[in-house]
Amino acid sequence: MHLPHSVFSVRQLDLFLWLLRVNGVQDATSVKTMKDLDAKLQTLYGIQTFKYKGAFGHLYYVNSLADIISQEMCNPQVRDKLSFYPEDCAAKNVSEARQFSRWLNEVPDDEIGPMARIGGQDYYIFEPTMLCSEQVCIPHRWSCTR
Repeated sequence: MHLPHSVFSVRQLDLFLWLLRVNGVQDATSVKTMKDLDAKLQTLYGIQTFKYKGAFGHLYYVNSLADIISQEMCNPQVRDKLSFYPEDCAAKNVSEARQFSRWLNEVPDDEIGPMARIGGQDYYIFEPTMLCSEQVCIPHRWSCTR
């Protein structure tokens, strides 16, 4: 079953559905319907697994990193903890990869985040932007400061 964090077996789900029917709950689904839905969801949104053969003939499997990242980006508990822009900070206070000057100064502008959302408004690099002082500028990269 594709129920994340579920510890129920098919027999236990069958028992729960029986209990629902016995207690008069109408339109209770079936385990088969749940399995069919699971198969469709897995096809649409699941993580692909690739089979490889090692140099010495052993088989191993690898999950798609792109699918994993895609699902984690949709998870609000994870996404809030991710950083997408380099951080400009004093060299002696560096503790994370995003704080190194290499990311701030050497990564091409278009490979860092192309957009910043500030106060519900979206701003893009290489597009005219009006500042609070009513001056217009064209940002070429986004960064954070501490």
